[in-house]
Amino acid sequence: MGSNKSKSKKVEGQPSKNLMAERRRRKRLNDRLSMLRSIVPKISKMDRTSILGDTIDYMKELMEKIQDLKEQDIESSVDHMKMLGNFKEFNMNESQVRNPPKFDVERGNMDTRIQISCSTKPGLLLSTVSTLEALGLDIQQCIISCFNDFSLQASCSEAQDHRSAINCEELKQILFRNAGYGGR
Repeated sequence: MGSNKSKSKKVEGQPSKNLMAERRRRKRLNDRLSMLRSIVPKISKMDRTSILGDTIDYMKELMEKIQDLKEQDIESSVDHMKMLGNFKEFNMNESQVRNPPKFDVERGNMDTRIQISCSTKPGLLLSTVSTLEALGLDIQQCIISCFNDFSLQASCSEAQDHRSAINCEELKQILFRNAGYGGR
């Protein structure tokens, strides 16, 4: 029996295993509470209960914000779909009402006014400007719109020697072919 007592006696000066495990557990808990304290913006008191309660309130607040954002996202998606539907409807109606191509050329004393309205094509603006320059027309003022269709209104001056070389109708036909419509 005497030998059992010596085994159950702990060595003086060394803490028990349970005490050390409890200290490690408390340290981990305190470290995690201090992390929570640094993350949660509104902590009312520094005790464990308040930190956990404030964290729970903050999490509920974040969940409500997430829900609100999801609802807003759904509403904006519905609005976006309505807008896309209206836009598609607009494009369908627009293509049904689209005007035929229009090419007008007017000549004054020293200037030429050109108005073009037709469906847009890649490179149309560049080829139109190049064609005008090749014909000796110097663009002084130009208004261009490529929204839905291609529209160009230009005021050009021209050298005197080019003036007699080409008339209004020929210039109109050249611009018409340049836009890809062939001649009339």
